[in-house]
Amino acid sequence: MNNPVTYHTSFDFSKVKTYSFYPSDSKFFDSQSLSHAQRNRIEIAIEKSLNAQDFNYSDLVNADIIVTYHLVKGTRQDYQDYNKVVLFCPHCLKANTWQQDNDDWSIYPGGLIIDLVDPKRNRSVWRSIYPLDFKPKDNSTTQNEKTMEAVDVMLTQYPGN
Repeated sequence: MNNPVTYHTSFDFSKVKTYSFYPSDSKFFDSQSLSHAQRNRIEIAIEKSLNAQDFNYSDLVNADIIVTYHLVKGTRQDYQDYNKVVLFCPHCLKANTWQQDNDDWSIYPGGLIIDLVDPKRNRSVWRSIYPLDFKPKDNSTTQNEKTMEAVDVMLTQYPGN
């Protein structure tokens, strides 16, 4: 299944070997309200997917890329706050330096957004969104499976894969 992906064409994705996450006391964590279980579910799925693609986890200072994520809950302000933290400009998508692999770029409630942030500029250079489609009856195992599938679909579209 293909999903919307957009990325900055001037960033050299071939040099990325390591990744990290922002620490819990960062602005990133303040940009959305997620439980520890939700954060753990998403971060474990990201780690498994990236490790399977031969990327290595690193401390924040030495990371080639920082991975961030956002669960769209339907409030426009939360989405705007998150975009400010990762310096993502939705209006810049039409610029020549951004490549979109799918013309169906839209934000929708229940979607999981993953951004890859250039640590030198603290700016998103790659973004994807995928529907998690959680149902009220989904238990934690089902939610984990849906999260892992979404993350795998998104991250296997990393430029150069």
